Formats: sequence, C-alpha cells, structure tokens
Amino acid sequence: MTNKVFIAIVSFVLSCLSVAETNGQTVRGTVSGAGPAGSLEPLAGAYVIWAGTSYGTITDADGHFDLQTVGGADRLAVSYVGYRGDTLAYAGQAELDIVLRPITIEDVTVGARRVGSAMDRGSAFAQVNISADELCKAACCNLGESFETSASVDVNYADAATGAKTIQMLGLQGRYVQMMTENVPNLRGVASPFGLSYVPGPWMTGIQVSKGVGTVVNGYEALTGQINIEYKKPVATEEIASANLFGSSSGRMEANASVNAKVGPEWRTTFMVNASQDVMDMDENDDGFRDEPKVRQLNLFNRWYHHTDFHTFMLAVKTMNEKRVGGQVDFDDEKPVEGLYGVFVNSDRVEAWMKNGFVFSDEFNIGFPVGYTYHHQGSFFGDRLYRGTEHTYNFNSIANWTPTEMHELHAGVSSQGDFFNELADYGKGESRMEHDDISAGLYAQYTIKLPEDKFTAIVGLRYDHHNHYGNLLTPRLHLRWQPVEKTIVRAAAGKGYRGASVLAENNFLLTSKRDWRMESNYGMEKAWNFGINVMQYIPIGGKELSLNVEYYRTEFEEQMVTDMDYGARTLVAGFQGSRSYANTFQIEGKVSPVRGLDVTAAWRWNDNKLYLGGEKRSRPLVSKYKGLVAVSYLSPLRKWQMDANAQLCGGGRLPSTEANPEALRREATFGSYQMYNAQLTRWFKRWSIYGGVENIGNFMQEDPIVSAEDPSSAYFDSSMIWGPLMSRKFYLGVRWNIERKAQD
Repeated sequence: MTNKVFIAIVSFVLSCLSVAETNGQTVRGTVSGAGPAGSLEPLAGAYVIWAGTSYGTITDADGHFDLQTVGGADRLAVSYVGYRGDTLAYAGQAELDIVLRPITIEDVTVGARRVGSAMDRGSAFAQVNISADELCKAACCNLGESFETSASVDVNYADAATGAKTIQMLGLQGRYVQMMTENVPNLRGVASPFGLSYVPGPWMTGIQVSKGVGTVVNGYEALTGQINIEYKKPVATEEIASANLFGSSSGRMEANASVNAKVGPEWRTTFMVNASQDVMDMDENDDGFRDEPKVRQLNLFNRWYHHTDFHTFMLAVKTMNEKRVGGQVDFDDEKPVEGLYGVFVNSDRVEAWMKNGFVFSDEFNIGFPVGYTYHHQGSFFGDRLYRGTEHTYNFNSIANWTPTEMHELHAGVSSQGDFFNELADYGKGESRMEHDDISAGLYAQYTIKLPEDKFTAIVGLRYDHHNHYGNLLTPRLHLRWQPVEKTIVRAAAGKGYRGASVLAENNFLLTSKRDWRMESNYGMEKAWNFGINVMQYIPIGGKELSLNVEYYRTEFEEQMVTDMDYGARTLVAGFQGSRSYANTFQIEGKVSPVRGLDVTAAWRWNDNKLYLGGEKRSRPLVSKYKGLVAVSYLSPLRKWQMDANAQLCGGGRLPSTEANPEALRREATFGSYQMYNAQLTRWFKRWSIYGGVENIGNFMQEDPIVSAEDPSSAYFDSSMIWGPLMSRKFYLGVRWNIERKAQD
C-alpha cells in the first residue's frame, strides 16, 4: 500500500471522528421468558438489537443487558430460540423489563436478524462476541474452523504431516492467547498442538475474543488476548434435542447430537455426543504424503445445572479420544512400519469443571469456579517419539461487590498447577522429564464507571508465587472513553507471564529430521502488551457503519524460542532474554446496507521481529498483512442464507535452507495468496440443509515437505508451512432441532 493511500485512510478515520453527535445514553434491562402459571425465567443468550442496524448485544446468565443508544434508532428487536420475537418502541427509558412468550408449533416468527459477531460497545475490554449464528456461516466442524470470517484471528497449519494447527493473534502464535472454557483456563501444555480440533463446532453457542492483556481475575497469562468458549447450556435454551450430520469431498464424516432435559423443578441436564472420521486418503500434490492425516475422534459431554435465588451450581464433564494417522499414503497403522514414514498420535482427554455461585444481595455475590484436566498423548513421528501426560487444576474464588452503579470491586484468591511426565526421543535417544508448575496468588480489580458510560477505568493487580520462578506481579489497566455519542476509545496496558514447555507444545516438530539442541525445556515467558482501539459509528442513509481502528504492541522480556534459522538441519530450542516484539495495526468496517445483508471488510499489518544471535530478523512463517471481505445475506422470512468470504494473505519470510543441496532449497520468502469460501443454507421450521465450497480457487502450497521423496534423509523437513495444504473441498450438512412447546 502506498503512503498516499495510507494517509487517505487515516484522514478518513479522523474526519469521521469529528462529525459524531453528543447525546449518548445506556439502556439497561432484563429479558425473561414466560413460563407456566405466569412464572418468569431469565433468558441467558437472548439477542437485543437496534432494529434497522447491525448493532446489538446478548443477555448474560441472569438475562441482563446493557446497550448504548444508536442515533436514529427507536425500536429494539428481541429474539430467543423457542420464543416469539418482539420489537419494542424505545422512548428514552433507562430500564426495560422485556417478557417473551413461548411459541407454539403453529407459530412462524419473523424478526430482526441476530448479530453474528460484534464488539461489545459498552465494555472497556476490546472484546468481540461471535454468536452461534456466525459459526453457522461456515462448515465449523471444530474450534480450529471457527474463525473463517474473523479479521483478528488466523488459524494456520503448523506442519505438513500431523495436521497440527495453531492460532495467530496480534501476529504471535496461539500459545500467547489464554484459551478458556466458560472462563476456566483450558487447552494448554500437551494439548496445545492439536487442541483446536478437540472442541466440536455444533456444541458451541458462542466465542468471546478479547485482544490485549485480559482481566487479572483469570490469572497472569493472556499476553496477547483471551479466547473463551461457551458450550450449550440447559438453562439458556428451550431446545429439547438437536443433531448435525456433515460430509465432505475430502472424506470427512461427522455426526453430532445433543439432548436437554429438566429433572425435577430445579435441575437441568445436557448430554452431547460428537463422532468424526476421515475415510479417504488425500494426496492432491502427489508427493506421496497425505495432505491431511486420517483422524478418528469421539467426544462425550454431560452437564448438570441447579439454580435457586441464592445458589447456582453447575458441573460439566467432557471426555475425548482422538487417533490421527499421517505420513506417507501407504502407512495406515498404529505402530512404526519399516520402509514407510508414518505418524501416529493417540490422545485421551478428560475435562471437568464446576461452578458454585452465591448471591447474598443485589450488591454482593461470590463464585467458585474449579477445573481439572487429564491429558495423555502417545505418539511417534517416523523414528522419533513423544509420550506426555499432563494433569492440570484451576481454582478461583471471585467476590464481586457493587455498592453503586459507579463502583465495582472484584477480589479473590486463585491457584493453578500443571504436572508433566514426558518421555521423548528427538534424535538423542530416549529421555524422561518430569516437571510441575504450581502458582498461588491473590488479586483485586476495581472498576469506576461515570454516568452515561462516558468514562470507565478498570485497574487490576495480582500477586502470585510460583514454585520455580518466585514472585510474579501482574499490573493491568483498561480504559474506555466516550468523548461523543458515536466515538469510543479504548486503551489497555499490562504485563503477562506464561509457563512454557518446549517439547509438550512443539512435539509436532519432531516430524522433521532437524537436530534438536535443547538449551532448556521449561521456563517462564514474560511480556508487556499495549493497545489502543477506536470505534466510530457513522450514519449512512439511515444505516450505520461501524469502523474500528486499532494498534497493539507486545514486547518480550523473556521468551521461549524454537530457532529454525540456526541452520537448515538444526533446531535450537530454549528460553532467552529478548527484545523481540510484535506490532499489529488493523482497520475493520461493518455495515448492513440493506435488510438482511451484512458486509465486513478488514485490513491488518504485522511487524514482528526476533533478536537471534544479536541480529534482528522478521519472525518466520508469519504473513506481513491480511485482507478480508465477508458478505452474508439472509432472505426475508429466513428461508435462504448465502455467505461468502475472500482472504488475501500477504507474504513473509522462510527459515534459511541455503545449506541444503540445491534441489532441496526453498526461497527465502513466500508470496501472497488468496482464499475464497462460500456457503448456501436453506432454513426450514425445525431443520436446515447447508452446502459449501472451501478454497474455491484451489490454491495449495507447492512442495510443502522438503525431501518428501526420501523421508530417511537428514534434509527431511515438514515444518516450512505458510499456506493451505488441502485442495478445493465441497461439503454438505444437515442441522435439525426440536423445541419445547409452550405447555411444557
């Protein structure tokens, strides 16, 4: 992009800031569902939208919502699955009590379109809420396929043999993002390489993506952000049962089912099952290796929920077994075969989390979220192996005191532990490693909010003691300023830490024949993160354009580095003091020009540098920029939905292969490429059918594996991945659900 174009964009943004109006107001309220005998039940997850705009919000677990007014909008559209949607006239009320009526089987509800993904307008955190409707715009078989329409989160292949995928956010790998399951830390350590495939897409009701340092309530991690996953809850739906069947031209077959039930007057339960299997060998580039491994996975989930006016209890248990077979096409076994290069990964996982909440008054409540995870991975990668077992626990106590609308205090104590037992052969013979990371600490977070939400400040501080790394002090600050009605400025700064394990988090790199030089296997990463975010809402012809401009910088004090630049056949892994940094600038616009049509366009620049051997270098295998255009259209009466997106991924740097023989060298850089995806959905009363095409342009990275013709050579390397590995893919799926009748 030329300097003139860049200056023009900045000038346009600044000009938009100067035309904003000055009479902002916050609308608060509760959405409830009418039950038998006139009883009311809070509806968690109901959609509240300003009619005629794409701006809205979702109610919390108690049915509450906070929503800022939008210039020219005077009607609120409210909807919830299983209830008749309603549109209310707004005449300046500060508090609203909204009651929805259950629909009967004969009813047909026509309402406003639900918000797919939007930044929470009233929050001091730069948080984007991705709803279940947004997830339905693509195949979304698992968490790793949930960000196809996201400008902020990238999901890329990590190597060409195992199918491991990694998130990139703010230009850095996903290990710097704190992964959460219903606000309990998850998907860490041994689960990192393949964890994105462990979360079935149809099970999720939403994803919250927060950029920059997170709240101190959830710990000292989250160096670049948080991704929180919300599963289906029996209290937040009138759905009795649902199912999803999916198949693709690549041989992927998947089935999902869920059941919600009331057990007595106060208990509810949810049971979900997911099964998937790849039944075909795909080798579209004819290099003798599978483009993706054959994966067989089974997930089971059960949740129990109990609620009274004083106490809320929730217990959830999830189990998973996954087997993945990769490598050469002729290899299809669970043990090494002489003469064939094979990859086999068997993962067993059990997750359990429990929450107890007590409401003592309107001003004071306390909660106790607790989580435990067991994960075991047994695997081999050619003639190298990795076996790892990890036990993880999380405990938190969260006291919330809100004496007035202006002041709020969160405080508590928390503890987290990771216990590793690993056996690995990375070319040096078998070695066993045992390690534990245990920390305990206390925190406080104070929020002050001025009237009419003109200014909000959140100041957090936590102190932890780690059994190996001593005292950790974590300061964090979040600011939200609304100088005029249609302009919101957010700023955040803070420090974060992350306990890291080189082999557990990078065992997929054992597919390459590089000589591993392990300087250390465990350590604590430390970094500062600074960010600023400007949201501008611009009236255009009775509609509203939301424009988001943001900049983030991450600076490391200590970092885990897997250096592939040391030599073409060497990988140096360890921890080092570092001046490495990552800068990210992004601009994103969203608008609904006509009823039913949503358009998103975004552009992002990355400037990431590593200091290795005293030299500053661009971080390898990271695109310098990304462009995204996503279009979604829902026809009147919600019968047809069409979704399409286009992505432009910029070039970047590759680790040097100059020391290889000429035939096995790669270019020093990789170029830009485009990806196109589309989906069509036909909606019916209780079910829908959807079909789509991924990678319409059929772009694939050429020769992704170095020395694929001779996997036994010292030059074999499957880690030089920067682009898609799968060719054009067609898919077809069916969704079905049955809802509770009014008399139930």
